[in-house]
Amino acid sequence: MGRIELYQEDALEVLARLRTGSVDAVITDPPYGTGAWKRPEPGQGGNPYAHKVVEPWDAFSLAWLPEALRVARGPVVFFLPQDRLLEALLFAREKGVSHRLLFWAKPDPRPRPQGPVYAFEPVLALRPLPGKGKDYFLASSPRPGRDGEATGHPHQKPVRVMAWLVELASRPGEVVLDPFMGSGSTGAAALALGRGFVGVERERRWFAVAEERLRAALSQSPLLEAP
Repeated sequence: MGRIELYQEDALEVLARLRTGSVDAVITDPPYGTGAWKRPEPGQGGNPYAHKVVEPWDAFSLAWLPEALRVARGPVVFFLPQDRLLEALLFAREKGVSHRLLFWAKPDPRPRPQGPVYAFEPVLALRPLPGKGKDYFLASSPRPGRDGEATGHPHQKPVRVMAWLVELASRPGEVVLDPFMGSGSTGAAALALGRGFVGVERERRWFAVAEERLRAALSQSPLLEAP
């Protein structure tokens, strides 16, 4: 097994310390859009006084990208909401970095009270992808009580989806970095597919979950078949 490093720290601080070109690829799901609608009184629906509370993260949510591009020799691949796609594409153009748009499609998305459901998530790849495969992947979100891999993380990605990205963005024996590790799905996929892994997670609860999942991944080789 190759390089494995885990950090329970802030992503920007760890990225700043890592050497230039010290990993082969970055694959991550940053915490974009984690604010919420707040109302001055209980109730749902059309309260005219509702307002969106934006967490501090969203004010500088692309600040990690220059450091990720510095640290990675190869591609930087990340999930992002549709309303941040233009911002990320403009960043790529300004930096002169090539890009490729991918997406994860969900056959059973969660229902919404109004309007169409969110049945896919965009994934943006900066720099060329060395692997082969389709530019989309079809898989359900892990749900507690239904899927064994579900951890309860509100934005958990399926290991199968992360394996698809690991195969596209890296080669066996290379090292994948996830600076926003969450519950560890990227790491589980990377280790199962013969990659090294560097993971960073600030929240103690999810760091512990990720650490346990990665220990399990090391004891089950391979965890899954390549997509």
